[in-house]
Amino acid sequence: MKTTVMTPLLIALLTLCIIPPSIGQQSAETNGNPIESAADFPLLLRRTTLIVRDIDTSLALYRDGLGMEVIYDQEITRPHSSEDREQKLRLIFLKASHDYVGVVGLIDYEYGYPDHPAHSKPVRREGFTPGNAILLFNVEGLETKWPTITSAPGVEIISEPKLTAYPGYGDNGEIRVLVSKFYDADGYILEVNQILSD
Repeated sequence: MKTTVMTPLLIALLTLCIIPPSIGQQSAETNGNPIESAADFPLLLRRTTLIVRDIDTSLALYRDGLGMEVIYDQEITRPHSSEDREQKLRLIFLKASHDYVGVVGLIDYEYGYPDHPAHSKPVRREGFTPGNAILLFNVEGLETKWPTITSAPGVEIISEPKLTAYPGYGDNGEIRVLVSKFYDADGYILEVNQILSD
């Protein structure tokens, strides 16, 4: 009996194919109100927030390299939860194609303290092992975006874009994908892919 191993990429591709079309239409149907849009779905994975060492370095990849759009950018001052001092943090949300689903957050909890040890914490690049996550993006024009991605500060390439074929659904041939993998400046793994139509 033949066993098919479900790779993270294949699982993500399958997920993309079963998302109802209405999710992509929600913003328009509710006049751009993401709270009203979310109410139509009982469970949404709204955002993944990355704790980063240097938020401007992260923007060079997520905004400038990948083309995500900043939809929220705030500096927040509050009493520190465990120390007798004020804490200043910066929180940014970036969207891919939807204001409320698939958003990436970037947060620097010590934005007001550039010499804080959090900013010089060693980066761990542990690969595809438990305790690490993979952020998977589908893009158009991967080869065009690639030079900007690779020139972003702190990016370390795992594998450059290469053609990979996955079994299609049922007897529907193959899914052909340009697959790239790399670490961002904080050691998060990104898989940035382009699905090929022919």
